[in-house]
Amino acid sequence: MPESTLALVGAWVLVLLGLGIAALGVVLPVLPGVPVALLATVLAGWLTGFERIGVPTIAWVAVLAALAQGFDVLGNVIGARRFGAGRAGLWGGAIGGIVGLVLLPPWGFLLGAFAGATGFEALAGRPLPEAWRAGVGALLGALAGVGGKLVIVVVIAIVLIARLVGA
Repeated sequence: MPESTLALVGAWVLVLLGLGIAALGVVLPVLPGVPVALLATVLAGWLTGFERIGVPTIAWVAVLAALAQGFDVLGNVIGARRFGAGRAGLWGGAIGGIVGLVLLPPWGFLLGAFAGATGFEALAGRPLPEAWRAGVGALLGALAGVGGKLVIVVVIAIVLIARLVGA
Protein backbone atom coordinates (compact mmCIF):
# COMPACT_ATOMS: atom_id res chain seq x y z
CA MET A 1 0.00 0.00 0.00
CA PRO A 2 1.47 3.40 -0.94
CA GLU A 3 2.17 5.79 1.90
CA SER A 4 -0.53 8.26 0.84
CA THR A 5 -3.15 5.51 0.91
CA LEU A 6 -1.97 4.43 4.34
CA ALA A 7 -2.15 8.03 5.54
CA LEU A 8 -5.66 8.39 4.13
CA VAL A 9 -6.80 5.18 5.83
CA GLY A 10 -5.28 6.43 9.09
CA ALA A 11 -7.09 9.74 8.67
CA TRP A 12 -10.40 7.92 8.13
CA VAL A 13 -9.82 5.81 11.25
CA LEU A 14 -8.98 8.88 13.33
CA VAL A 15 -11.96 10.86 12.08
CA LEU A 16 -14.44 8.02 12.55
CA LEU A 17 -13.08 7.26 16.01
CA GLY A 18 -13.18 10.96 16.96
CA LEU A 19 -16.73 11.34 15.67
CA GLY A 20 -17.81 8.22 17.52
CA ILE A 21 -16.40 9.57 20.78
CA ALA A 22 -18.00 12.96 20.05
CA ALA A 23 -21.40 11.33 19.55
CA LEU A 24 -20.98 9.37 22.77
CA GLY A 25 -19.91 12.56 24.54
CA VAL A 26 -23.24 14.15 23.63
CA VAL A 27 -25.23 11.43 25.40
CA LEU A 28 -22.58 10.70 28.06
CA PRO A 29 -21.40 14.17 29.10
CA VAL A 30 -18.54 12.80 31.20
CA LEU A 31 -16.69 12.10 27.93
CA PRO A 32 -14.88 15.04 26.31
CA GLY A 33 -16.43 14.14 22.96
CA VAL A 34 -16.28 17.28 20.86
CA PRO A 35 -12.71 18.20 21.90
CA VAL A 36 -11.67 14.64 20.93
CA ALA A 37 -13.27 15.16 17.50
CA LEU A 38 -11.25 18.38 17.13
CA LEU A 39 -8.05 16.58 18.08
CA ALA A 40 -8.85 13.80 15.59
CA THR A 41 -9.40 16.47 12.93
CA VAL A 42 -5.99 18.03 13.55
CA LEU A 43 -4.26 14.63 13.52
CA ALA A 44 -6.10 13.55 10.36
CA GLY A 45 -5.05 16.80 8.71
CA TRP A 46 -1.45 16.17 9.71
CA LEU A 47 -1.60 12.59 8.40
CA THR A 48 -2.81 13.78 5.01
CA GLY A 49 -0.28 16.59 4.83
CA PHE A 50 -3.09 19.10 5.41
CA GLU A 51 -4.27 18.52 1.84
CA ARG A 52 -7.65 16.91 2.45
CA ILE A 53 -8.18 18.46 5.86
CA GLY A 54 -6.43 21.81 5.81
CA VAL A 55 -6.20 24.75 8.15
CA PRO A 56 -9.54 26.28 7.07
CA THR A 57 -11.36 23.01 7.81
CA ILE A 58 -9.60 22.68 11.15
CA ALA A 59 -10.53 26.28 11.98
CA TRP A 60 -14.20 25.61 11.17
CA VAL A 61 -14.22 22.47 13.28
CA ALA A 62 -12.59 24.42 16.14
CA VAL A 63 -15.31 27.09 15.94
CA LEU A 64 -18.02 24.42 15.87
CA ALA A 65 -16.39 22.63 18.82
CA ALA A 66 -16.32 25.85 20.85
CA LEU A 67 -19.95 26.50 19.96
CA ALA A 68 -20.90 22.97 21.02
CA GLN A 69 -19.20 23.41 24.38
CA GLY A 70 -21.04 26.70 24.84
CA PHE A 71 -24.37 24.91 24.45
CA ASP A 72 -23.74 23.13 27.74
CA VAL A 73 -23.70 26.39 29.67
CA LEU A 74 -26.06 28.48 27.56
CA GLY A 75 -28.78 25.86 27.49
CA ASN A 76 -29.28 26.05 31.25
CA VAL A 77 -29.15 29.83 31.32
CA ILE A 78 -31.52 30.43 28.40
CA GLY A 79 -33.98 27.78 29.55
CA ALA A 80 -34.07 29.03 33.12
CA ARG A 81 -34.41 32.66 31.98
CA ARG A 82 -37.29 31.81 29.61
CA PHE A 83 -39.11 30.18 32.50
CA GLY A 84 -38.72 33.18 34.76
CA ALA A 85 -35.55 32.50 36.73
CA GLY A 86 -33.76 35.40 38.35
CA ARG A 87 -30.03 35.77 38.87
CA ALA A 88 -30.10 33.23 41.73
CA GLY A 89 -31.79 30.62 39.54
CA LEU A 90 -29.31 31.18 36.71
CA TRP A 91 -26.37 30.68 39.05
CA GLY A 92 -28.10 27.75 40.71
CA GLY A 93 -28.78 26.02 37.41
CA ALA A 94 -25.17 26.40 36.25
CA ILE A 95 -23.66 25.33 39.58
CA GLY A 96 -26.18 22.52 40.01
CA GLY A 97 -25.45 21.20 36.52
CA ILE A 98 -21.74 20.97 37.27
CA VAL A 99 -22.24 19.44 40.73
CA GLY A 100 -24.80 17.00 39.35
CA LEU A 101 -22.42 15.89 36.61
CA VAL A 102 -19.67 15.26 39.15
CA LEU A 103 -21.87 13.47 41.70
CA LEU A 104 -24.19 11.55 39.39
CA PRO A 105 -22.51 10.99 36.04
CA PRO A 106 -23.41 10.81 33.25
CA TRP A 107 -26.88 12.39 33.46
CA GLY A 108 -26.64 14.15 36.81
CA PHE A 109 -26.25 17.50 35.07
CA LEU A 110 -29.98 17.40 34.24
CA LEU A 111 -31.09 16.75 37.80
CA GLY A 112 -28.44 19.16 39.08
CA ALA A 113 -29.60 21.99 36.82
CA PHE A 114 -33.18 21.48 37.96
CA ALA A 115 -32.31 21.19 41.66
CA GLY A 116 -29.83 24.07 41.58
CA ALA A 117 -32.15 26.52 39.85
CA THR A 118 -35.10 25.51 42.04
CA GLY A 119 -33.10 25.59 45.26
CA PHE A 120 -31.34 28.89 44.61
CA GLU A 121 -34.60 30.55 43.58
CA ALA A 122 -36.30 29.29 46.75
CA LEU A 123 -33.37 30.48 48.88
CA ALA A 124 -33.68 33.89 47.23
CA GLY A 125 -37.24 34.10 48.52
CA ARG A 126 -39.20 33.20 45.41
CA PRO A 127 -42.46 31.29 45.99
CA LEU A 128 -42.03 27.54 45.45
CA PRO A 129 -44.15 27.34 42.26
CA GLU A 130 -42.00 30.05 40.64
CA ALA A 131 -38.80 28.39 41.84
CA TRP A 132 -40.05 25.06 40.49
CA ARG A 133 -40.80 26.65 37.14
CA ALA A 134 -37.27 28.08 36.96
CA GLY A 135 -35.93 24.58 37.66
CA VAL A 136 -38.02 23.11 34.86
CA GLY A 137 -36.64 25.79 32.55
CA ALA A 138 -33.07 24.92 33.50
CA LEU A 139 -33.78 21.23 32.89
CA LEU A 140 -35.37 21.87 29.50
CA GLY A 141 -32.55 24.24 28.60
CA ALA A 142 -29.98 21.58 29.45
CA LEU A 143 -31.84 19.11 27.22
CA ALA A 144 -31.94 21.69 24.42
CA GLY A 145 -28.19 22.14 24.86
CA VAL A 146 -27.71 18.40 24.33
CA GLY A 147 -29.82 18.62 21.17
CA GLY A 148 -27.82 21.57 19.86
CA LYS A 149 -24.58 19.78 20.60
CA LEU A 150 -25.79 16.73 18.68
CA VAL A 151 -26.63 18.87 15.66
CA ILE A 152 -23.14 20.36 15.73
CA VAL A 153 -21.53 16.91 15.91
CA VAL A 154 -23.53 15.90 12.83
CA VAL A 155 -22.35 19.05 11.01
CA ILE A 156 -18.74 18.28 11.97
CA ALA A 157 -19.21 14.74 10.65
CA ILE A 158 -20.57 15.99 7.33
CA VAL A 159 -17.71 18.47 6.93
CA LEU A 160 -14.99 15.94 7.72
CA ILE A 161 -16.41 13.10 5.66
CA ALA A 162 -16.87 15.44 2.69
CA ARG A 163 -13.24 16.56 2.98
CA LEU A 164 -11.93 13.01 3.23
CA VAL A 165 -14.03 11.84 0.27
CA GLY A 166 -12.53 14.73 -1.65
CA ALA A 167 -15.57 16.94 -2.11
